[in-house]
Amino acid sequence: MYGAIVVGARCAAAPTAMLLARRGYKVLLVDRATFPSNIPHGHLIHRHGPRLLHRWGLLDRVIASGCPPITTRVSDADGIGFAYGPRRLALDTILLEAAVEAGVEFRDGIVIDEFVGDGERVVGIRGRQAARSGAAASPRARAGPSSRASTRAPRIGRSTARGTARRQTRRAAT
Repeated sequence: MYGAIVVGARCAAAPTAMLLARRGYKVLLVDRATFPSNIPHGHLIHRHGPRLLHRWGLLDRVIASGCPPITTRVSDADGIGFAYGPRRLALDTILLEAAVEAGVEFRDGIVIDEFVGDGERVVGIRGRQAARSGAAASPRARAGPSSRASTRAPRIGRSTARGTARRQTRRAAT
């Protein structure tokens, strides 16, 4: 049994899974995409993002991916750039590798067929990888969908809680 199951393995979910694993939880991270995979846009990491990446020991990896800091507007006194704009392929890879290094079990190519419920609680998932079926897992903890475009939120009777993943990540980061 897993302490938590995180669905989606990109820039919000991978750090959430990493932080939960660093706190001692047994974490399963699943995504329907196979990795590495590129998406046709970049990502701007700003505000608290560079400091969090630094605290997690990942900022050097982002910089090493060929992504220079954006400092023309503001540069913090602690030497961390105001913002970074890594390619998504590089960022997703760095965050996913850090999650796995923290002890997260990662499975890509997983299609979630249903969330298993116990009354009003989600207690697990059922899904399949490629053409196989029958994969199942159960968490002890859960967090809500983090994307406005989540197709899973209506299936579990919840609205997309845009701030839920952020709050969970902030709590785990402190």
